[in-house]
Amino acid sequence: MSQLLIQNLKKSYGATQILKGVSLSIEEGELISLLGPSGSGKTTILRCIAGLERPDSDSGEMLLNKKVLSHGPTFVKPEDRRLGMVFQNYAVWPHLNVFENVAFPLRIQAKRGEISSDEVKSQTMEALSLVKLDQLATRYAHQLSGGQQQRVALARALGMKPKLLLLDEPLSNLDAILRQELGAEIRRLQKRLNLTTILVTHDQGEALSLSDRIVILNRGQIESQGSPESLYSNPPTEFTAEFLAGAQRVGSKLFLPRRWKAKLEDGNGRFRVVSRIYLGSEYEYWAQNSELKEEIRFFENRKIEIGTALNLEYQS
Repeated sequence: MSQLLIQNLKKSYGATQILKGVSLSIEEGELISLLGPSGSGKTTILRCIAGLERPDSDSGEMLLNKKVLSHGPTFVKPEDRRLGMVFQNYAVWPHLNVFENVAFPLRIQAKRGEISSDEVKSQTMEALSLVKLDQLATRYAHQLSGGQQQRVALARALGMKPKLLLLDEPLSNLDAILRQELGAEIRRLQKRLNLTTILVTHDQGEALSLSDRIVILNRGQIESQGSPESLYSNPPTEFTAEFLAGAQRVGSKLFLPRRWKAKLEDGNGRFRVVSRIYLGSEYEYWAQNSELKEEIRFFENRKIEIGTALNLEYQS
């Protein structure tokens, strides 16, 4: 049974239609990534789910746990949706310490009579413990690193015990090491809590490493969707092949760079290596052939010297 069901979602700003009829279902405990280039509509989908944007009047319905969030005149306010959201710019309030930042939405719930003051404290400390910030509860934003501020934002979202966690490029402002660490932490927490999560990202590596399923958007519509492995290894469309798997167009055909296999031929190969980049676990190469305008990109675990002659065999 789908926890979130979106049918024919449309959203326009003036005469410009951003979403052109997006339909999507998300299962309980699933982490999906909305991946696509700038302007493809991924953040607009997230904002419509959160209730920060109202869909067009001719959109279909949006259901969360079988309850209507939006459909025609029906529109549930953001504060009544019980969703947690983390933005890319942290949105940590500088005049509040870590504890009060996380407790803020819970205090609003307490004023509405939904939880007690004791629950505010216990849920805040529980959320801080989850993200390993319980020892920094009295610190202020200017005393925190970027990674710690994003953990505060994550704890604030988790403290509400949300039905759904929405992440809008939460790692994009962090350096590479912190991105990897916090990404792994988000995935660990998401699995531990069995929390249905939607991640918006433009980073292919992030989507591949964190997702149960990737939904690729192109010009306001779903281009393709599937497991990271299936989309990367066997992309169903040319756009997916180029955008996700880095496919290269040679003449009129597309080639996936990881399907090329280098064959060393004692200096008699038709290609010659012109560039090599070390990536840690493998090397990225570019090879040239006098008969082709394009240089061919391929990957190998072994180190091959620049200038080496070789043949390239494509395994389709």
